[in-house]
Parts: sequence; structure tokens; C-alpha cells
Amino acid sequence: MAGETTATTALNAPYEAIDGLFLVPFTASYSTSQNELNDVMEMGYLPANVTIYGFIYSPTDMDTNVSPAVVHKITVGSDLATGLTGAQTGAKSFVGCVPTTITAKTKVTVTTTTAAATAAAGTLYLAALCQK
Repeated sequence: MAGETTATTALNAPYEAIDGLFLVPFTASYSTSQNELNDVMEMGYLPANVTIYGFIYSPTDMDTNVSPAVVHKITVGSDLATGLTGAQTGAKSFVGCVPTTITAKTKVTVTTTTAAATAAAGTLYLAALCQK
């Protein structure tokens, strides 16, 4: 069924925010049924009082169709990165965003905005570039 949410197992931010720039890494395993329209993968939490500058988006190939279609977006309170097509082929990228400051521990989610044409199980490695 489309529109399902997979809850995070990371209940807390992975560490307290440190001074300067730092990365917060997340990993999620996708089954073949987790790239349907509006499926949400909860990745984990970012610590409070940080500014987000972008993400390293590193999926495996999760759409094996000859004309792959899967598209993701990253949300941290609001949509910060949209139109991500790397899971169509396993392409990795850095995705910048408008600098966004969060004042409380905030959940990071990845939503499938276009379903996979031929879904394949895979892994999403995501890292948020933050500054305190």
C-alpha cells in the first residue's frame, strides 16, 4: 500500500551538536514495497540549535526498470530538498538547501514523491551537513 510510514529506530539525535561544521549520518534499508507513492522513511533526528546547509544523498539503485521513475524528497520540519532522482540508478550527490535553523531536536524524513517503476530493495545513506 502506498503512503505508509516506516518509523525510525534512532530515537535520539546521534550526538550533541558540536561547534563548527559537522555531518550527521543516517542509514535506512528499503524493501521493494517502501518506494511507493507517499511512502515516508523516518531516518532519525538532528540535534537542536543547528543550521542545516545540505545533504549527502547516496542511495543504491532502487528502481530497476528500463525507464526508472522513483523520486525522493528530504524533510526536516519542511521540505529542504526535492526532486531527488539518485535512487533511479544509484547516483550519489550533494544537495544544498536554503540554510535552515532548527531550535529543537527534529526528525529527518525521506518521502517517495514518485513511485518506483520496478521497485528493488536497497539502502539509502544520508548525511546532513550542519553547523552550530
